Amino acid sequence: MMIKRLRRKMRKHTTMAISGAFALVIALSWNETIKAIVNSLVLKMGLPEGAYWHQIVVSLIVTLICIVGIMIASKYSVKEE
Repeated sequence: MMIKRLRRKMRKHTTMAISGAFALVIALSWNETIKAIVNSLVLKMGLPEGAYWHQIVVSLIVTLICIVGIMIASKYSVKEE
């Protein structure tokens, strides 16, 4: 009985690790696309590309987009009781 429960937990954790790895691959593939879009928007705001402020604004916008994504995803998370 304990071995079956251990196997079930191992499968669950392995599945979560594999899913996390795939999520990382997806995130890395979108990284450059999102940065390019935000970069072009910031350039339209008139900040020169070489300025540190440019990178700070890009990072802030990407952070806000990610926070909204996390908030949306957390609404759909399954809560264990």
